[in-house]
Amino acid sequence: MAKIKTTVIGSYPKYPRLIGKDFDVKWLVSPGNNLDRGWKGRENLEELQHEAVRWAVKEQEDAGIDILTDGEQQRGNFVFYHCQHLEGFDFADKQEKSVRGGSRSELVPTIKRAVKNKRLYLAEEFKFLKSLTNKGIKVTIPGPLTIVDSSRDLHYNDERTLALDIAKAIQEEVKELANSGCKFIQLDEPAFIREPKKFADYGIEALEQCFKGVYGIAKIVHICRGYPNKEKDVKAEKENYAQIAEMLSKTNIDQISIEDAHENLDLDFFKKFGEKTVILGSVEIGGNKTESVEEITKRIKQILTVVPPERLVVAPDCGLLLLSPDSAKRKLVNLARAANSVNDALT
Repeated sequence: MAKIKTTVIGSYPKYPRLIGKDFDVKWLVSPGNNLDRGWKGRENLEELQHEAVRWAVKEQEDAGIDILTDGEQQRGNFVFYHCQHLEGFDFADKQEKSVRGGSRSELVPTIKRAVKNKRLYLAEEFKFLKSLTNKGIKVTIPGPLTIVDSSRDLHYNDERTLALDIAKAIQEEVKELANSGCKFIQLDEPAFIREPKKFADYGIEALEQCFKGVYGIAKIVHICRGYPNKEKDVKAEKENYAQIAEMLSKTNIDQISIEDAHENLDLDFFKKFGEKTVILGSVEIGGNKTESVEEITKRIKQILTVVPPERLVVAPDCGLLLLSPDSAKRKLVNLARAANSVNDALT
């Protein structure tokens, strides 16, 4: 019987020594902000970042997670960190834009010339990560539609063309990662569920372009619904999940990551994934309450009534950035224990 594996989505809480005890990490989740500003002037930054990656890897290993990330310790804002490695983006001239389907307005970089890679960088980061662990390694990248959504185009005047140029740049990174031995590559697309029409019009084409001609890897997409907010509901409508999942089931993607812990989805929804592997969000990322092993186990067993174990991976709902390190670790420990409990029952 196939073993249900565990993974994380991408981010882990920032290493305290890296950001300083007085830094408010919640500032990072806004597309208008970037940790680079907080890092300017730091001595031995690269050494501190590597120390942070080592810490994040050990935290995940100690928790019992099967497929790890670098915790995105070297990244400030997830989208902008990648864009800073692309030609065409002007970060000095930021302009106001309504983003994520109009859920908020942000200052975003402008695009003033054709987008292409400055230099490939993700394989180098992967190789360092590979030197730290014998576990599976996943590398995460913001998807084309989300990058389009997080910038103001002053050059192309055509979103599809822009998205495909971004996708071709990502494709070069994906090929280099695959050639370096990376087996798990994930695109994060919070814009998908906010903009289902754009996803259908050109988002699918751009997504598939990112992985075109790349073999021997697990091609993964995370349908992010956004971070929870106590003051207002900023989560995208879960009703859009079914529409997006059905479209993704017909693509070259192998694994689809969805958020289930925030509010359990109807079991019939999981039938829309076809033969794709489901990465099941099994712990929330918006609060420090630790889900019990029993709670997580019960939900996994419910999902197994519609998804076979060989097509199921369990993970947090989204990145763990906003949690305290202690809370994130407790959640991952219980996640791994629940998966092990179910695996023991299956054998």
